[in-house]
Amino acid sequence: MATSNNSPTKFDQIRTEHLVPGMELARDIHSSDGKILASAKTIISHYTINKLKKWDIPTADIISEVMTNSIVDPKLQKFVNSYNKSVVVIQQAFENIRATQEIPLDTFTATADEIAENVQVVGNIVDRLYDLPAFDDATFQHSVNVGVISALLATWLEYPQSIINAVSLAGLLHDVGKAQIPVALLNRPDKLSPEDYEHYKKHAAFGFEMVRNQTDLALSVKSGIIQHHERVDGSGYPYNLPSDKIHPYAKIIAIADVYDEALTISRDPAISYSPYAGLEKVTQSKHCLDTEFCLKFTSRMLNFLSGSIVALSDGRHGRVVCLNKEQPSRSTVQLTDGTVVDLREEADLRIHYVIR
Repeated sequence: MATSNNSPTKFDQIRTEHLVPGMELARDIHSSDGKILASAKTIISHYTINKLKKWDIPTADIISEVMTNSIVDPKLQKFVNSYNKSVVVIQQAFENIRATQEIPLDTFTATADEIAENVQVVGNIVDRLYDLPAFDDATFQHSVNVGVISALLATWLEYPQSIINAVSLAGLLHDVGKAQIPVALLNRPDKLSPEDYEHYKKHAAFGFEMVRNQTDLALSVKSGIIQHHERVDGSGYPYNLPSDKIHPYAKIIAIADVYDEALTISRDPAISYSPYAGLEKVTQSKHCLDTEFCLKFTSRMLNFLSGSIVALSDGRHGRVVCLNKEQPSRSTVQLTDGTVVDLREEADLRIHYVIR
């Protein structure tokens, strides 16, 4: 096993039989004839482990997990800085909209472009969003999160840069109509009276009316705004559109919206609010979301979340060793003392948040 020139300063040597998905290689691993079997910075998967066993590799150098709470990647740090700035900018924009009923489109466009650029560079950052400080009003943070996640999904779908930027912009603007909804109705829409909920549902149409006459805003972006609550089975609003009438941008935003709503808009400290919970919400809603887009999102997310170090709702820590694809927050976790807990068998226990 050869040493990589850019090997991290702190790593642990782990026997191959003790490797688990989610660990990160500190150094290249070579076969006896010099072939690279796995490169430094590779995230270990079941495939990687089986490959190393097949080649009789006894150990692997793994980046030490005592370092994982720090942001050491400058690209990731740039994203975090950009993200925090974006939330503040969008908050100010929403406040201006409430006061003037005018949308500062240049502000939203510049923010969307920056988000799309950073998503392209960093790659997966979905599991990082919820480690960042929460803002007082979840509406602003939710708008930025949906812009980020929509851009990331568009990237995974291999759309060109111009579409990724447009999808990010539509995601940022998807809830702009909430500027015309009383603030008191925005906190917990799931607990509103039927009459108040019907008024709340008008935010999609309100948003479209606010951008309808924006000549420099593409119709596709406007479609993403008004249709983001439409569902492919016809159960959505405001028009109960069938799948073939829903714009692809709206289908992307719908997935991002469902995922993030469980983690910001409807967050309850007593309930799991990890990325596992958001993914679980998407999985439960897959019958009314675009099949192709949903499968792409869930498969990528399951890959990223496999092997994560997590905190359970009772405070204990462990590593996810087997994902429950239907109920990700009830996966199987190996605790720090070696005990393996199948959360499907624990009615009051869930994955609470991701440590790494």
